[in-house]
Order: sequence, then structure tokens, then C-alpha cells
Amino acid sequence: MASTDQQLVAQERFASQSFLVLTGLPKGSEFGLDGRIWSVDSFSGVKLLPTGLHFFLFSAAPTNETPETLSSGVGVRHGLLRFFKGQETVVEEWDNKREQLVSESRTKRRRTADGEREEPIVVSQEYLKGLDAELAPYSDEIEKGWKPLTSFISEATLARVVGLDERGNASVDAVMGTLADEKELKAAGGKQTWGKVREVVEEDDDDDEELELLRYVAMDAKRSWPEGAVGEELSRWSKDKSWCLSNAVESQLDGDVKELLAELQLAFILFTLLHNFSSLTTYKTLFSLVCRSSSLVLPTTSRRPSSPALSQLLTTSSLPLFASFLTLFASQLTFLDPLFFSDQMPSLDFYLLEELDALTSSLSDAATEWSTREGEEGYEVWREVVKRWDALANVAVEKFGWELGMIKGSRGRKHGYEGQQIKRDPGVYSDDEVDLDDLEEGEDAPVIVEL
Repeated sequence: MASTDQQLVAQERFASQSFLVLTGLPKGSEFGLDGRIWSVDSFSGVKLLPTGLHFFLFSAAPTNETPETLSSGVGVRHGLLRFFKGQETVVEEWDNKREQLVSESRTKRRRTADGEREEPIVVSQEYLKGLDAELAPYSDEIEKGWKPLTSFISEATLARVVGLDERGNASVDAVMGTLADEKELKAAGGKQTWGKVREVVEEDDDDDEELELLRYVAMDAKRSWPEGAVGEELSRWSKDKSWCLSNAVESQLDGDVKELLAELQLAFILFTLLHNFSSLTTYKTLFSLVCRSSSLVLPTTSRRPSSPALSQLLTTSSLPLFASFLTLFASQLTFLDPLFFSDQMPSLDFYLLEELDALTSSLSDAATEWSTREGEEGYEVWREVVKRWDALANVAVEKFGWELGMIKGSRGRKHGYEGQQIKRDPGVYSDDEVDLDDLEEGEDAPVIVEL
């Protein structure tokens, strides 16, 4: 009886879950799912997919039909992002000759997340059961590592940045560029497009919607002041990126700061998993933008007047942004292999640490202001920011040997760790906080802005 009950439960679970059926990948190809990658042998897809966002990767092995540009190894990585609603079966076929997925009605278009969508393809349970031995099962272990990496990404995020086809799929590859890439090429007088072979874009062609480009939020972090700013205001916002961040959120993301965090997460998975290095540029820009928005960590009554204040972030509490950012980045460090920076990105760790130094300084300055505001609005959120900074510092030191230091009010331990990565000057930190006087020297000293 117990055996019969278990079979019934298994059948019900099989019938209630979602599936991805992928045909056409040659033997020896690579396939990835939510951060895990393996070599393809007898493989037809994935079963028992839970609801939510999933990221499928595939690099095809060469065959007789493979273009001459690929003579050995596996091809360019392609990715498919999709939100599964439950009880869905998505069927895709890889064409190795054309190096792309081939399905009916795959015309890409931009739309909002709640737009019209075609009905999903109906595949019989008998067909799926016949493929069962060639369907990789989705595991709880994969989900546990994947969820924190994509917690802010919504279907609207994919529609805006990548674009969705009629069935709700977002397709991207390793060589797809960003809109910022294309604009830089045009500014330099170039006509080349990024990514796969596409029609050449003339210099005066403004129809960017026809190009397969990633459309992250557009900003110039090197020109981070309001139009027409001069003197003290220009100098202030060139160093403090609070206005630039706030303006981008207000003017391009409908005031929703969670969408900025979503783009930070999307850029991370695209450059670490898909190897899309245009997304790495975006990731670094957004990371720096948050770390250097020093005004936004202060109590609102301590902020200097802003002109113009285009975003509520400059006039209301923005601490939840930093609390979420710290947890988000801790999850990303947890996900990475311990040798990621030394083997794959030997200079990225220095960049991130420099930006985190700026954030340490800002949080320590803010701690002086918050220390006298116990019981006021925002104080409990500030304490949460400090708590999450300690959690991030623990992950950083244990995983990569990074010493991030502490901020006032921190109850964490001193991070003295003999790791394989980067050691700081032991004279910089006292036993319980960052020495703010020392931060005024060296690379953190005030600089003269060249206009």
C-alpha cells in the first residue's frame, strides 16, 4: 500500500511540475541550469522545475553542420531566461547550423510583463514519461543557491533589459552587447554592431529597437551631476553619486529602486554564467554607483539641500536600498568559487574592494549622525544595515580573505584573516571601527575635480 501511495504522489508531482524539453544539442555540448553546468550525453531537457525564474545555458559542440568559425571545443554560450508559472512544458530545438534556437513565432518584441502571450505548447504526459531517463531533475540544492541571486529580478526586468518573445522567453548570448556599447561606437564614428552578425547600423540610424542589445538603465557615472551644475554643486555630485543614482531610478525605473537592484543581479548572472562581458561593465557601474552614494546613507535631516531633487531617494529614507544591496552582494560572494577572482577575474577584486572602501567611509560617517537618533524614524533600519555589513564582512573574509573593516556600532569581530587574497594596512583600523582620520589620506584623500 505504501508503495502504491508513493507512486501516486510521484505521478501527481510529475504532472504538476514544469519541464524544458531541448532537442538538437550534439553530444559533448555543455548545458547549464541556474548556475550548474554539465556536459551533454543522452540529454533531452530538465524536469520538475519549480515556479519562478530559471536560466538555461548551452554551448553546442561542433558537428559536420557547424560553421567553419567553430573548429574545436564548444561554441558561444547562449542563454534562455524564463519565468515558469507552474505546469508548463517549454519545447525548444537547437539548430547547430544556424547556431540558434528554432521555434515557430520567435520574433522578438518588447512588451510589459502583463502583456498578451501565446498559449503554452501542450505536450502529453506519455511523451514526457518516455523522455524521463533523459530529463535532468531539478534539485533543492540548485534552488537554494539560485534564489538569492535573482530575488529582485521580475518579468518586467527581463522585458525591459533583454526583451521577451511571444512565449515569454528572454534569449541572450555571450557576445550580445549593450545599448551603451552601441552608443559609444556611434560616438566614435563606428558602424559595427555588437554580438552576432546583424545588419550594419548607419551613424544616423536611431532605430535601436531593431538591434538585439541589452538595455540596462542608461547613465554616465563619470558625469554624475545635474545639467547646468557649477561650482560647489558640480564638485559635490561628481564625488557623491547620490544624485546620479536617484535621477536614474526616478527617470528610467519609475522610481522603483528594486529594479536597480534587479539589474545588478541580472548583470551578475550574465557575466559570471553566460560570460557576457558587456554585462560586467554594467555590473561595475551599478556597484560603484551604490557604494559611492554617500548622501543616501545619512538621516534625511542631515542631508544638504539638493537642487534639483528629482527623486524621493534624496528626500526620504533610502537605507532599505543599502540593506538589500549588502545582502545581495553577500549572496553573490557566497555563490562564487573561491578561486573565481584569482583564476577568472584577477583585477575585479581590486575594483570591488576600492568601491567597498568608499562605502565603508560613507557608512562610518553616517554612523556618527545615526548614533544620536535612537528611537527616531529609520534608526532600526540603520541598525539592520550595520548588521548586514557585518554579515557581508564575515563572508568576504572567510571566502576570499578580504578585510572589509568595521563601522561604528558594529558588533562583529575584527576580521584578521590570513587569506589568499588582499590584506589591508593593519594601522588603518582600530579594534572596533574604521579610523576616519586615516581615510583622509592616500587614495581616499579629497581630489580636485578637473572641469
